Amino acid sequence: MGSSSKPRLVLYGIGQFGKHVVRFAHQKGWPIVAAFNRAGAKVGQDVGELAGIGKIGVIVQDCDTADYSRIDADIGVVTSTNLLETNHDAHTRLIGAGLNVICHGTESYFPQANNPELAARLDAMAKEMGVTFTGSGIWDMSRIWSGLLVSGPTTELKSLLHRSCTDIVPQCESKEQTYPFGNTLSIEEWNARGIRDNPIAASYSSIALHVVTALGYTVRNCTTYTEPCVFEEDYPNDFMECTIPAGNCVGIRMVAEIETEEGLTARSEIEVRHFREGDVEHMFWEVEGMPGARIRVERDDSSHMSAACLFNRIPDVIAAPPGVQPVSKMGPLKSTALNF
Repeated sequence: MGSSSKPRLVLYGIGQFGKHVVRFAHQKGWPIVAAFNRAGAKVGQDVGELAGIGKIGVIVQDCDTADYSRIDADIGVVTSTNLLETNHDAHTRLIGAGLNVICHGTESYFPQANNPELAARLDAMAKEMGVTFTGSGIWDMSRIWSGLLVSGPTTELKSLLHRSCTDIVPQCESKEQTYPFGNTLSIEEWNARGIRDNPIAASYSSIALHVVTALGYTVRNCTTYTEPCVFEEDYPNDFMECTIPAGNCVGIRMVAEIETEEGLTARSEIEVRHFREGDVEHMFWEVEGMPGARIRVERDDSSHMSAACLFNRIPDVIAAPPGVQPVSKMGPLKSTALNF
C-alpha cells in the first residue's frame, strides 16, 4: 500500500454501493485515486458531489474510454452488476493495471461455481499480475461466514439449511422491474411462463456451494429452481399500485439442493418478496448434527451493511495471496471502526 498505510482506492461503478464506499473512504481518510462509470450523466462530475459530501477533486471518467495504464492505487472496487460475465471488462481493466480487485457482484464470491471458465481466466491473470480478486458484500458476514461459524462446533454434520428473506421493493426502481420474477401472476400464469427455471437461481446456489466447499466437502450434485412466494390474504400494495390477490405471486424463492460425496446435504431457500407489516429482512442458518445449532442475522439497512462489508474487506484483499481468493479463506470480517 501507499506510504500512509491507507489503501488507495479506485471506484468502478458509482451507484448506491459505490457512493457508500466514497463516503466511508472520505470518513477514514483513505485516498480515492480515480472513479469510473458507464457513459451518462455521472461522467464528468466530481465523485464526492455525487456521494453528497462535496467536491474531493476526483472526476468520474467514462469506463470505456479511460486510460487505465497510469493508475497508481492499491485496489479497484467494482460495484457494477451481479454477473461475472457482465463485470468481466471491469475486472480485466483493473487487474491489467496491476490492481487488486474487490467486487460487490453476487457471482464474484465463488466464481468457479457460476462461471468456471471465466473464473480460471481471472485466477490466471491475477496471479500473473501478482494481485488478488475477491467478491464481498453483505453475503460475506451474513451468508458465508455465518454458515461457517454455526457449523464450527459440530463433531458430526448431517445437513445444512440456509434461508433468507429480502424486501423486493428497495431492490427495484419501478414496479416493471419486478415482473420478470412473476410478481402479481396467478400460480397457473407463473408456471406457464416457465419462471421455475429462471437462471437467477443458479447464481444464488453459490452461497451454499461456497460454505459446503469451505467446510471441506466435495460437491456431487447441485439442483436449482425457483418457486413463487404467495400470501394467504389479499395484499394491497402502494408500490405495485394494486391489490395482489391471495394466492398470487408476491415474489420469488430461489432454491438450491446440494449433495456431497461424503453424505452431507445442503439446501438454500432465498426469498425476495414484498414485505407485510412486521416482516424483517433476515438470513438464517441451521445445522443438523452433533450438536445442532441455528443462527439468524437481521439487518436494519441492507444497502449500508452490504457496502460496509465490502469496504471492511479491503485490507484483507490487499494482504491476500495473488489469484482468486474467496472471503472464506480470509477469516471472519473485522470492523474498521478504529481505522482512521
